[in-house]
Amino acid sequence: MYSNSDTHLTAEPLVQAQEVCFSYGRHPLFRSVSFTLPAGSITGLLGKNGEGKTTLLKLLSGLLLAKGGELSVLGHSSRKRSVPLLRELYYLPEEVQLPATSAVQYLDGAGQFYPNYDATLARQLLQDFDVPPTNNLRRLSMGQKKKVALVLALSLRVPLLLLDEPTNGLDIPSKSKFRQLLVQHISDEQTVLISTHQVRDLEQMIDRLVVLHQNQIICNETIARLESTFYCGTAAEAPHVAPLYSEPSVWGEVVMTPRTPETAETGGFSMELFFNALMYNTQAVLQHLSQPANDTLTPQAPLSL
Repeated sequence: MYSNSDTHLTAEPLVQAQEVCFSYGRHPLFRSVSFTLPAGSITGLLGKNGEGKTTLLKLLSGLLLAKGGELSVLGHSSRKRSVPLLRELYYLPEEVQLPATSAVQYLDGAGQFYPNYDATLARQLLQDFDVPPTNNLRRLSMGQKKKVALVLALSLRVPLLLLDEPTNGLDIPSKSKFRQLLVQHISDEQTVLISTHQVRDLEQMIDRLVVLHQNQIICNETIARLESTFYCGTAAEAPHVAPLYSEPSVWGEVVMTPRTPETAETGGFSMELFFNALMYNTQAVLQHLSQPANDTLTPQAPLSL
């Protein structure tokens, strides 16, 4: 079963995948993956280790080629790796390798291949991240190198950004600064797909969620849709609803239940709790998502567990 809240849309999706297959040698990973991704969203890509999150990002960027099916990105086949496509997207890997140049030289050198690169913004972002612009990149710490890579990603202003674990290697203040800068400098015309295990680092900015499970995309929903469908909060505030999932917390038992009129004004949405519930009780959660949306039951505020 697959849940997708955009099946009613007629606008051309930014990403269209139809029965995409991929394997590493004789070991199949994706047998028939299909999904769409609309333009103008910040989407979180979640899944357990080994589900293929990084592989999916590399397929979208053209770094890996699908063995079968069709994968269209920005109206281009990712398989062809055409120049018009490569100028319109950027893939940031989890581990970055930088040359022995200064940050400014690296940014301007890479930026010349992208028509919307903003050199002024790049320098401002270096300052915001407190990265020395003229020091040799090889002498920077891992966290500082990651900041330089993030500066490039944001200053290219490409229509599609693919970020693989962007907050790994950052200290707590830098994670906060990244969230601030991403929201500040990503336009409504840009789409960001973020693969992450650090759900709490990015939860407040994500407006769509894609979940990989057993090497299939089983959920592709807006956060608004998930909020209106599920209550996430303490068991005490939903005493008459059977939980789909529960776990202990410092606030007592927290649960995810179907949202009802009783919980319409309480709780919120927790991406981490939803993911755990989806892994634990997959069929029941997807069954509730397959039912018509009830926007009148959307909670008033997000939940922080």
